[in-house]
Amino acid sequence: MKKVLLRVVLVLVVLVLGTAAAVYWFFSGDGLRLTLEQQATAWLGQPVRIGRASAGLFPRAAIRLGDVRIGEPVRVTLADVDVSTDFRGLLSRRIQDAAVTIANSRIEMPLPFTIPAGGSDTASPSAPGESSGGVEIVSIRTIALDDVAILSRGREVRVSAESSLTGDRLTLRRFEARSGTTTLDAEGEVDLEPTIAARLTAKANRLDVDELLALADAFTPPAQPTRTNGSAAAPMKIHARVSAETGTAGGVEVKQFATELDVNGNRVVLSPLTFQLFGGRYQGAVNAQLGNALSLTIKSRLENLDVAQLAAFGGSPDTITGTLTGAGTFSGRGADVAAVLSSARGNGTATIRDGSIRRLNLIRTVVLFFGRPAPDTAEGTDQFERIDASFSLANQVFRADAFSMHSRDVDIVGTGTLNIETQALDGALDLSLSEELSKQAGTDFARFTREGNRIVLPARIGGTIPAPRITIDAAAAARRGLRNEVQRRLKGILEGFGR
Repeated sequence: MKKVLLRVVLVLVVLVLGTAAAVYWFFSGDGLRLTLEQQATAWLGQPVRIGRASAGLFPRAAIRLGDVRIGEPVRVTLADVDVSTDFRGLLSRRIQDAAVTIANSRIEMPLPFTIPAGGSDTASPSAPGESSGGVEIVSIRTIALDDVAILSRGREVRVSAESSLTGDRLTLRRFEARSGTTTLDAEGEVDLEPTIAARLTAKANRLDVDELLALADAFTPPAQPTRTNGSAAAPMKIHARVSAETGTAGGVEVKQFATELDVNGNRVVLSPLTFQLFGGRYQGAVNAQLGNALSLTIKSRLENLDVAQLAAFGGSPDTITGTLTGAGTFSGRGADVAAVLSSARGNGTATIRDGSIRRLNLIRTVVLFFGRPAPDTAEGTDQFERIDASFSLANQVFRADAFSMHSRDVDIVGTGTLNIETQALDGALDLSLSEELSKQAGTDFARFTREGNRIVLPARIGGTIPAPRITIDAAAAARRGLRNEVQRRLKGILEGFGR
């Protein structure tokens, strides 16, 4: 009997040691790694390679993976992955109070696979597409991302985040995205079913609007496949309140940026959109359509901009001063924001108050046309009280269909163009001299060009913004003067007949 008992005990010891060795080999050696590779490959339909894997059961069931590569060629590289969950819940096929951490990883979009769908019940990896043997995901206490690079169409965003999942709702406690000069810190909630719908609040120390639109374009997923019932899958929706202390928009430095961002599939709307620039304020909206080409529609209202700062930004410092208020609607289409702005078309209005146009030499031009001024003539000035223009934009050319300027010495009305690329000016104007200057024009020709108590001269504007040039159209002035003189004499004759 003793020998039998000893043999039984010996067999049990051998079985226990063998089982322990097998469990240790499975969880710490190639057994776990190979099993996970096979199941993940079958589940995703793409080759999955795991560099290292280890696991534990107590106090929580945990799996630690390293150097995970997915795809052929590889498009997902996960350097470090840690997953743990409640062991008792796992025995009941429930994942609850889980923790997931992904660090130092790289994901290239679009993914070469789609995550198998199955509602709240996730199909078993060993039997993809089947609901039997499913594991229910109840809650994930924390989902942490630490320096994960996401790439799409030449753009890269580096993401770090802390979140949790309960049912179909993902709660973002902290989300940081960095790309170029743009860094966003966000928080909010994301509903994952029946479609992805996010509600976020985002703040940034600095924000590049052009880069933000380019990122949205780069990371907009392709059109969703049609469902089996023939209807299109609902697009992803994002609503976010975004603010930044400083930033850039169209290459312009701005401050106090604020907008409400709405993303619905490949449509992005920033409305209302406000920020400060050139000492004034912008209010408007941007409507973008993403896809093979970027389409933008911009509605703008500018208030109290410093024209001197605006001219310096445009490459023409020390040319014009004043305060600008304006409005307009413009649209364009192109491969990127720069191309869109180059192709922009639209209409607008602008008013500049209390400024000056330097080097225009307007009064000198008029005075020399009539000869030397009288000794008591007041010194001319290039100051103006108000400039008004209604304009259109096409092919990088501003066309002022109605232009007027009021100043102490002369009033101007006419039409003209400004080429954005060359800064060239071209236009036809009528110069109406003040009564004071009209009295000082002491030539017979001045008498011909008077209309009432003021002299009116046709002129041409040319040159460039840095060096504008106004010339009196002498031939047109002569024709107008002769016409005025004929009308004056006919009027005298008719009045004589009437006596």
